[in-house]
Amino acid sequence: MFFKRLLLIKNHNYTSNDGKKALLLFSSLFLHGKRSSNSISNAAYRGCSSSKSFSTVSPNNAGKSSSEQHRRFLGGGLAALGGALAYYSLPTSDENDENDRLAKDPRDDRSSLTPHEKVAKLHHFLGDENRILAHAKPLKSADAPVHFGLFSDGEISRKEKRRSVRKESGETIVLNVPDAYIVSASTAASDEDLGETFTKMLDENKIDTRQATQMFVLAQRRLKSESGWKAYVDFLPRRMDLVPMFWTEREIERGLKGTVLYEMVKTQKARLKEEYESVVKDAFDANVLPKLKEIIPSSSSSVFVSLFGGNANDTSPLSFEEFLWAKALFWTRALTIPIENGRVIVEALVPLVDACNHSTKKPNARYQLSNDLKSVELRVPSKIEDNMTSEDEIKITYGVENLERAFFTYGFVDEDVMSTILPFVWSDDEDTKTYSSCLDLKRLPKIVQLDLENAKKGASAFSGDPEVREALRILGMQGEQLAMELRALLGVKETLALTPAERISKQERANQRKKGRLFSSFGRSKKNTVDADEIVTDHRRLENRGLKRAIETALKHLDETDESEEKIGSKEENNKEKGDPTTSARRMEEAKRYRKKVREILQSYLEASSHWKL
Repeated sequence: MFFKRLLLIKNHNYTSNDGKKALLLFSSLFLHGKRSSNSISNAAYRGCSSSKSFSTVSPNNAGKSSSEQHRRFLGGGLAALGGALAYYSLPTSDENDENDRLAKDPRDDRSSLTPHEKVAKLHHFLGDENRILAHAKPLKSADAPVHFGLFSDGEISRKEKRRSVRKESGETIVLNVPDAYIVSASTAASDEDLGETFTKMLDENKIDTRQATQMFVLAQRRLKSESGWKAYVDFLPRRMDLVPMFWTEREIERGLKGTVLYEMVKTQKARLKEEYESVVKDAFDANVLPKLKEIIPSSSSSVFVSLFGGNANDTSPLSFEEFLWAKALFWTRALTIPIENGRVIVEALVPLVDACNHSTKKPNARYQLSNDLKSVELRVPSKIEDNMTSEDEIKITYGVENLERAFFTYGFVDEDVMSTILPFVWSDDEDTKTYSSCLDLKRLPKIVQLDLENAKKGASAFSGDPEVREALRILGMQGEQLAMELRALLGVKETLALTPAERISKQERANQRKKGRLFSSFGRSKKNTVDADEIVTDHRRLENRGLKRAIETALKHLDETDESEEKIGSKEENNKEKGDPTTSARRMEEAKRYRKKVREILQSYLEASSHWKL
């Protein structure tokens, strides 16, 4: 009876030919009555032609002793029993789970679902009552992984649902996502299976709320069909190739060196590695993983996993690649939701709302917490929504302040953003070390955001920020004046710092400057130039000089990177990159666009510097 029950397992989705063959052989051996050894061996051959454990009975074997044939029969029967038991150990699934392999790196996950099927399952997950007048659909892209956008349902759906559509304050609510469908730290803490685990980790300060959200998504990915969030997790992207965090060291060197992003990415990767090793991995493996092993069918860790299509990665220790994937998901998709009149900010993943793409100039929607605090609403101005078709995309703004934020966090260059971050000092530049020391001693900022619209204002654009102005004043110093500033900060007295010969030389330079200014006033126009040894007391002049110097230094670094990239950026060189050469080429092209955009802003400031007081 035990063997007959093996055939009654319903709804198995075969993904391993070995599993099919084992079952076919097993049924041939044990459910079709007694056969001769020849018949059995031939059945074995037909059922498991690829198996080295079985062989056919040929005319050459006809004279063999019956004992040998009995041994073959016994061996074949035992092998068949092993195959059948292995097949029986495979987990059942109604979701084609065996076709959805989990990899150590989520970017290598294999899914049996098409993009349209992922969308359909997510729509069903949320329900039509919540997905009021919007739907997701895949966007066409020639050489990039499939990504999605959110679109209006159009006029037909608008007419069909006119009674259920709500309009408030001149806005139409096109999506309403109840809190039961929102992923946050509170979701993890209230989960039926994992809630106690996450609550304990949060209460004991083992993890923060962001890490709880990320770890919860990782756990749901591992659970697959055992997870109530499967439709949403399947919809989430597996590849975010253009986000610099995923670039190789060589790609970072090639594409970002000479920009402020280079230091940002290198620093962030080091911090993420430390966070993974010292916090998240230990918390996940020690607390979440044991619970997953209780939930996931034991056959997932069976010795037959590798042979018959199972997945050992369901209950394996957390990999660094998984951690990075969850971190990037959170960065690129989490929404900041103000509650309690803005006093508290909740960061959460909101299905479908997070499918909205970004627009700086023309966002046509916004999200907010509902008045009853029980859902997140996506709202479109009614004047716009009333005329939208099913081909009109719904976009929000991600709050991108500068080029670096867009590229570092989301992996794209926003052509509509006209701001960039300017570094005051460079870690690999010997010429800026004295400036760096002064800024450190006074605890002043080492970067500033430049807005293109303020190019002609120069340093006066920062009149409301005294710390930036002071940093620029120090950058405007050079030669003896800079040395004096550093000595003053270090508490070194001027009389002890200069030798008699240096004081005489300093006095001679001062006399020469006076003579130069006297003769330059006759017959020559005054130029907007900087004297390296001049002692300047006018703060505005120093600030403008400092700004110009920082811009010139940044442009010099960009020139060096562009020249280097031109030499090694051939097609042959791209193919030498580890991994997918197409992906690497896309990364280098996006980095080139970023550097070009930064150069445009810096060049505009440099050209406008002729109007500044230097």
